[in-house]
Amino acid sequence: MFAKFLSLALASLLISMVGSAPAVAQSRATGPPQADKVKAKITRVGTGKQARVEIKLKDNSKLKGYVGEIAQDHFTLIDLKQGTVTTITYEQVEKIKKTDQSWVTPLLLGAGTIGGVLILVVLSGRGG
Repeated sequence: MFAKFLSLALASLLISMVGSAPAVAQSRATGPPQADKVKAKITRVGTGKQARVEIKLKDNSKLKGYVGEIAQDHFTLIDLKQGTVTTITYEQVEKIKKTDQSWVTPLLLGAGTIGGVLILVVLSGRGG
């Protein structure tokens, strides 16, 4: 009975961790529809130090930082190390990847849960 519960708990934990993987927006379309997609993605990411992204521009250059401001036709990217502010138009963007570490907390909680369950299994095996 306990083994079935343990298997079910571990399976549901793994499924929830896989379902919370970071999303990556990528499209090869050009013109206004691509710019609209980029603007929508940036809007979902938000602004502030928690809104970290990697941006690949159409000229193949890459920038990292956080979104400082979102405007009608552009957004600003602030480099964490240098503190420089770069204005980027939505048309310049090839690919956006959100790089925050929001997946770390569920991963650590899952590892702690698995470790706790394994300790209980080992301890219950010694007592009986």
